[in-house]
Amino acid sequence: MESRHSNTKKWINISAMLFSVQIAGTIGLIYSQFYMFYMLNIVISIAGAIFVYKILNRKDVYSVNLEQEIQKHKQTFSQLKTSNTKLQNIFDSIDVAIWSHNLKADKLLITAGIEKLYGYPLKAFYDDADLWKKVIHPDDMDVVIKRANDIENGIVATSEYRIIRPDGEIRWIHDRGIPFLNEQKELIDFNSILIDITERKRAEMTIEHMAYYDELTGLPNRNGFKKRIDEKLKEASYIQNNLALFYLDLDRFNVLNDTLGHSFGDLLLQQVAGLLKNTLGEKGEVFRRSGDEFLLLMDFKSKNEVIKIAEELIASFTKSFLLSGQEVFITPSIGISLYPGNGFDSETLLKRADSALYQAKERGRNTYQFFTEQRDGKMERRLNLEHGLRKALNNNELFLVYQPQVELCTRKIIGVETLLRWNKEDEGIVSPVDFIPIAEETGLIIPIGEWVLKNACLQGAVWHKKGFSELTISVNISVRQLLDESFIDRVEAILSEAEFPPSLLELEITESTTMESMEETLPVLHRLREKGMKISIDDFGTGYSSLTYLRKLPVDTLKIDKMFIDDILTDSKSGAIVKTIIDMGQNLGFHVIAEGIESAEQVDSLLENGCLCGQGYYLYKPHKADEIENHLEKNMVIS
Repeated sequence: MESRHSNTKKWINISAMLFSVQIAGTIGLIYSQFYMFYMLNIVISIAGAIFVYKILNRKDVYSVNLEQEIQKHKQTFSQLKTSNTKLQNIFDSIDVAIWSHNLKADKLLITAGIEKLYGYPLKAFYDDADLWKKVIHPDDMDVVIKRANDIENGIVATSEYRIIRPDGEIRWIHDRGIPFLNEQKELIDFNSILIDITERKRAEMTIEHMAYYDELTGLPNRNGFKKRIDEKLKEASYIQNNLALFYLDLDRFNVLNDTLGHSFGDLLLQQVAGLLKNTLGEKGEVFRRSGDEFLLLMDFKSKNEVIKIAEELIASFTKSFLLSGQEVFITPSIGISLYPGNGFDSETLLKRADSALYQAKERGRNTYQFFTEQRDGKMERRLNLEHGLRKALNNNELFLVYQPQVELCTRKIIGVETLLRWNKEDEGIVSPVDFIPIAEETGLIIPIGEWVLKNACLQGAVWHKKGFSELTISVNISVRQLLDESFIDRVEAILSEAEFPPSLLELEITESTTMESMEETLPVLHRLREKGMKISIDDFGTGYSSLTYLRKLPVDTLKIDKMFIDDILTDSKSGAIVKTIIDMGQNLGFHVIAEGIESAEQVDSLLENGCLCGQGYYLYKPHKADEIENHLEKNMVIS
């Protein structure tokens, strides 16, 4: 562009000089011959023509360039207008508003998005510049005060607060304020971006509620309990206060849950939660730890206050719960630990309340028990066994032994009872008396029981193929297994996989627990019997209502409890009971087996009373499969 202007300037100078010479010659200032003057005119005319052409051509070029520039500006303006429209559409479509206030010029600019956020017309904010502040929730005014202080000091302020819309709806606003100060540190301009974050806040509150509250009962969960008890312990430490922690568990809830179904169990838990809240009232707080376990936390001045609440809680369960028209009764067991007497932190207090709960259950349930130091060791032992038992299957610590059942007159083996043993990794052999009740309470009996049944049937199939085709395999079954909806299908699948005849499998159930759940277990027992399996009642004589229900049970075998056999020679009443059971069993067509035989005299007495079969240490101790096989080869006829 500069070279073009330079050429134009040069031509103008040349043309000006030539015209000047011509004018000077014309008026006589320059003397010249005629022909020279003539030639000069010709040159000047040509130069003038060229100059005019250049000027006209340049004018066209300039016109074209100017028109192009104007067109470009129009396009740019159109694009800017389109961009502004798009930007405005974006602001209008999202919950965003921009507030710009030039304090120096006292000029306020607010985008229309504020109407969507606040529910007020845009004009209302121009009419009252403090309207945005007037609708802020009263509980959040401290946030606004801090924000204003930051803005005055030139600090970018990011705040979140609630506003109340004209219709009463509460919305959350994210406000990012950007201040501008002059050299004198005075606020001269201020911009703010306002965003509606209500949905995000709701999501956050939902997530927090899920983290700290139980979905079923609405009570704070174990996370909520941990947070709250830590707060209460800090407070109690500061003001020298006392705290009581109640650990409440519903007695036999698992049996009820398995019997009536989980939906009924859930209804019961919801009603229990309401009952606990109503009973405790303003005196404390209720939490759901897990399953049927609840925690209660209360301040107290005298231990008598704690005792009174514990007794009120026990008494509140005397009334029935109505579940979908069905009346249900259930009782609680409660363990109590106290701060500061039983511990200074939540973990210790919880552990000791759990220890007290265990003692309450040992004392017969439906009662409460305060923690005492002498019980702590037993509770630690129980927790240690429970923890180890959860890993026992995966660690291959469980194994089976078999105790022969024999004909007393011939001493021939007619069957074996499968017994579970636990070789604990860091301890050695643990008595079944110690770990079976824990397996029952925790529900571990279901996977463990299935493992026992499967391995017993596999071993029975091995012996069956070796020729011991009449050997019966007895396996103890828990009532919790019977109440499991899929139990029958699992038994059939195990028999099929092991290729073991159902007729050689005898399932042993305990009399006392069976009688407690008679209505629920009876149909299951009938179905098992229909599929060819035998049913045996273990520990017979120790339960209640035995004679009343015995005719209803699909039973093949009665096993006389060891406690009667122990005293058969010394206690006439025990002898009479044994005689009665034997006679009744024979009259009803049952196979009768005496358990726990430990002497030849007991064998003779049983034979005299008509009992033909038995088992016990005097006859055979429990052995592993290979040892049992040696006895089978000697004392059982191979088909």
